[in-house]
Amino acid sequence: MQIRVILLPLFCLLAAFHLSAQQGEVANRSLSHDGTTRTYIVYVPQAYTGEEAWPLIISLHGYTGTAELQRLISNFEALADEEHFLIAYPQGLVVDDPSGGNLPLLPPQGYGWNILDPGGPDDLGFMAALIDSVSTEFNIDSGQVFAAGHSNGGALAYQMACELSGRIAAIASVGGPGTSPGLLPFFECNAAGPVPVLDIHGTADQVVPYNGVAGLFASIPATMEGWGSFNGCGAEPLVREIPNINLQDGCTATLIQYLDCEQGAEVWHFRVNGGGHWWPGSIPVPVFLEDVMGKVNRDFDASREIWNFFSGQPLTGLEEAIIYNKVSLSAFPNPAGEEVTFSFSLSAPGLVRFRVYSFLGQAVAAVRAGQLPKGPHQLRWSIPAHLGAGAYLVVLETEGAPAERARLVVK
Repeated sequence: MQIRVILLPLFCLLAAFHLSAQQGEVANRSLSHDGTTRTYIVYVPQAYTGEEAWPLIISLHGYTGTAELQRLISNFEALADEEHFLIAYPQGLVVDDPSGGNLPLLPPQGYGWNILDPGGPDDLGFMAALIDSVSTEFNIDSGQVFAAGHSNGGALAYQMACELSGRIAAIASVGGPGTSPGLLPFFECNAAGPVPVLDIHGTADQVVPYNGVAGLFASIPATMEGWGSFNGCGAEPLVREIPNINLQDGCTATLIQYLDCEQGAEVWHFRVNGGGHWWPGSIPVPVFLEDVMGKVNRDFDASREIWNFFSGQPLTGLEEAIIYNKVSLSAFPNPAGEEVTFSFSLSAPGLVRFRVYSFLGQAVAAVRAGQLPKGPHQLRWSIPAHLGAGAYLVVLETEGAPAERARLVVK
């Protein structure tokens, strides 16, 4: 069976499902790039007023997909309403099979992203133009522009990490082919500095094999090791099994984290053991596509984990990344054992509270620091016994300032 049969079912899916939690505005936009009209969809949450700069996620569809389909599969919009970020869904042009015929499940042509063909569409330039266009229309925090892609869209996200690292704060790939600086001789990766990378991939993916294809793209483990090395992370990753809360999905997940990285540019990998090519936590795969797409993991929500990862990764090295940080937060030591000290600075007095979340997005602890004056502060916290070893997200909330986040690793 070839993936060309997916196109009609995908449009049927669009008719069968709707984004019921959507509260904001969906707008179609276009721009001219490289002599071609390029289009994209923007999602603007109802709470957006333009008074504050918000993060932007560029959500990239896969080969044979569409921007509308990516809205449905990724389901970022309810999360955007809750967490306050904007989303852009670019539309790819018709391109030749990005694998050059080396992946038997792919049709010879379809909507997608040009990665290696020098004569094909300038999709990398389109991404840069899209950032400019959205930033002109909306108040975007230039230090929090992220790219998240599915399959061929994940490949473009990796290319953006390599070639637009000065404009992209972090990337995420779901079921996409992997590469990292210096890993593939035929694919230059010119990242200017460390780039936070999150990869989600099924070990039983039949469309984009987990172990790579010789001469085409690298294995996912090699990709993660490559980015971990490039980002100057600790040699040994932290490995943790995600609780198997759904016994019906036929697969499990393991979180592999490269930590202690330069500029905090961590590398995370959700390995979906026995999982296929679909977006974890997404809508069900149609029955007639299950043989191609494989098992869908329901133990975690890919979109929420992507946002949790992105929200702790502001772009370093740019003035704009500092302008909107009304509150700064760090944790030491990190990784921590029985005790950790949070250091933070307030630009104005206010009531301060810390919340600690698990990597599944569950609140696991709260600390009330009380009313504090403007200026630098330190709070020593004894780590509760119920917090097991692993990575957590610490969120500092105070009056009159956006929430500040930091990642804490408990040994």
